[in-house]
Amino acid sequence: MKKFLFLSAIAVLFAACQSKSEYTINGEIADAIYEGQQISLVKMTDDEMVTIDSTIVTNGKFEFKGDVETPVLRFLTLGEDQNRVRSLLMVEPGVTNVVYDSGFQISGSPINNAYNEFESKQKELSTEIKTLSEQYNTAQADGTMTEELDAELTSAYEKVAEESKALNYNFVKNNIDNELGQYIFMTTSGMFETEQQKEILAMASEEYKANKNVKRIADRLEALEAVAIGKDYIDFSMETPEGETVSLSDYVGKGNYVFVDFWAAWCGPCRSEMPNVVNAYNKYKNKGLEIVGVSLDQDKDKWIEGIEELEMTWPQMSDLKLWESKVVELYAIRGIPHTVLLDKEGKIIAKDLRGDELDKKLAELLN
Repeated sequence: MKKFLFLSAIAVLFAACQSKSEYTINGEIADAIYEGQQISLVKMTDDEMVTIDSTIVTNGKFEFKGDVETPVLRFLTLGEDQNRVRSLLMVEPGVTNVVYDSGFQISGSPINNAYNEFESKQKELSTEIKTLSEQYNTAQADGTMTEELDAELTSAYEKVAEESKALNYNFVKNNIDNELGQYIFMTTSGMFETEQQKEILAMASEEYKANKNVKRIADRLEALEAVAIGKDYIDFSMETPEGETVSLSDYVGKGNYVFVDFWAAWCGPCRSEMPNVVNAYNKYKNKGLEIVGVSLDQDKDKWIEGIEELEMTWPQMSDLKLWESKVVELYAIRGIPHTVLLDKEGKIIAKDLRGDELDKKLAELLN
């Protein structure tokens, strides 16, 4: 009898240990369009998305069961084509409830509850931003825009945008120790200030920082530090439209301020801004200003055509490698137009000057 009781106790203990790793995902879907369709539980690897389980939506419900030792990030993929929905959640031992209604709601654990609250708030802020944008565009279109209304809508927009950024930052900072926070940081790091990115990475595990995508973020932060205002310029060499190899150093340190303009013929915002650059060059070229255009084009003919169309009469260079150009990493370029203003010795004194701000800065230096 003692032996039987002992073996029974072992069995109960073993079963209890097993149950600690079991998870259940209970789902409800309000939209009848998904009835009878497949929903999949997917995990993300460095290179691809891998389906680990699938089921069919039946009577507006679905269920997944399995085992997981620690919380892991997973995606629920529902529907096909234009009706396809992909939502993320943390899968962990216990029961998780998800509801597809007007949005995606999740509950069942502290991490998922916090994420649900975060997503709900972000949705509210996104709605506010959309409303403000529509009000602004409507006023512009119907001619009712005034300076006061412009300032009011712009101020309101910036306030909501900052609130959205702060919400994102705080969620990531509080969850950088789990896969959910880590994924959100990896996909939204561009909205954080440089110091915020550094702070979050300092809190992250070495294993996470070894991820190639995270390492790319860290490398860019290093590059940003290397080309921050107050730093000396970094030299590089490329070819002119005529095929001659030139270096940035051929123009820097020759007694002029040098405005380095990273652009491309295919870039709409670059083309829109170029008249301001042309005006600045014509106004200040005889007062100590040099401009050097660095193109992220790939097609040489279109590059040359763009130079002519935009009346760019200053020196130009490119390696015709698009976003694979060496300067993208050297100068931590995330978008174009991107500009760097160098003083007479080659020190970076301003970045991303456009329109009136460009003219104001040059007037300050050269008038």
